Amino acid sequence: MEPQGSNAKLVRVHNRALVLRIIQRHSPLSRKEIAEKAGLTQAAITKITNDLIKRELVVEVEESLPNEGFGRKPIGLSINKEKYRIISIYVGRTLIQGAICDLSGGIIRKVVEYRNVFTEFSPSLESEVIDFLERLIESSKVEHSELLGIAVSAPGPINAKRGIVHGTPSIAAKVTDAPFDWRSINLADSIRERFGLPVFTDNEANVAALGESWFGAGIGVDNFVLYSIGIGIGSGVIIDGMLYRGEDDVVSEIGHITIDYKGPKCICGNVGCLEIYAGFRRLVENYRATGSEDDKGPPAMDYASVVKEIEMVFERATKGERAAKRAVEEIGRFLGIGAVSLANIFSPECIIISGNDTGNADLGILVPLLQESVRQGAFSVIANKVKVLNSRLGQDARIYGGVALVLQDFFAQSG
Repeated sequence: MEPQGSNAKLVRVHNRALVLRIIQRHSPLSRKEIAEKAGLTQAAITKITNDLIKRELVVEVEESLPNEGFGRKPIGLSINKEKYRIISIYVGRTLIQGAICDLSGGIIRKVVEYRNVFTEFSPSLESEVIDFLERLIESSKVEHSELLGIAVSAPGPINAKRGIVHGTPSIAAKVTDAPFDWRSINLADSIRERFGLPVFTDNEANVAALGESWFGAGIGVDNFVLYSIGIGIGSGVIIDGMLYRGEDDVVSEIGHITIDYKGPKCICGNVGCLEIYAGFRRLVENYRATGSEDDKGPPAMDYASVVKEIEMVFERATKGERAAKRAVEEIGRFLGIGAVSLANIFSPECIIISGNDTGNADLGILVPLLQESVRQGAFSVIANKVKVLNSRLGQDARIYGGVALVLQDFFAQSG
């Protein structure tokens, strides 16, 4: 029996997104091939693909496919790369990164501006983001009529439905330097009013999870967790192929679980949070405390300089420098606590690690460390199946995720 009400709509959104992703990855494909890959009936695929063609997201291609038997050759389907463009931007701690993309996830134009966003932008987040978008659009020469929507991702708690970047009472009352506290700015409304386009906002880990699901290491994986590690610690969760949001779109804030109830106060107002011990500021501090005399001294305070030091430590650790390896291994033990928690809570097929504000640092050295933590610390039935993987999308995970966010919401809004 077909599911009713909101469940039926969710299934339709999921199936459309699934079919579009299959066409993105394997085009040109016949409807029969799509049905086989999607596990849906040919009747369902015909209905979905006809709808995608009607919306000009997919086109029938002239080049014929190999004949599957007697009769006429099947018609191939491909993404319509020319019809629409999507703008995806990531407002990080150390940079604002934006791109104009086509429906296949192809990046047509990308702009990156390195700035200490959370100090330079406050309290003018809306105007700074709008100015950046205007520069991006102008430099790309994209027409307004081509734009399907704008996606914005950023650290911290974000209400995706309402487009609000939250502040938190505990931060406002007790801490003045919280890096994501913009005091409940309605960012989506401000951008929507300026550009007259659909605007979607979400936490960076959620968006990175979508990016990996549609275009990266999560392709074909129905259940996984994106473990966002770097200056901040967070996670995004994909369940049955869909992003899990929880109540008020704030979910799986793994960086703010207490691992030491006697520990120092965190920026969130809690004490002894995982982010204090596993955040990469701590990595840099540990390395400076034990590294060579040339590297000792107080760590840089501005985010941009911290990122350069993160890159340096991982590069040296990968090359085998003892002090750098020790610093990475220590931070890996704390990150392992978070990985075990994520494994035990969600029982995913895999945990994908993705760097936030880590520059070009290669985090691959952490994969075996976290895999061993899960193997030793998770419930045995979970530990034996969960794989730890490195992101395939690197710094662009949130850009690709923004493309998926716009398309996913486009399907949801259009029924």
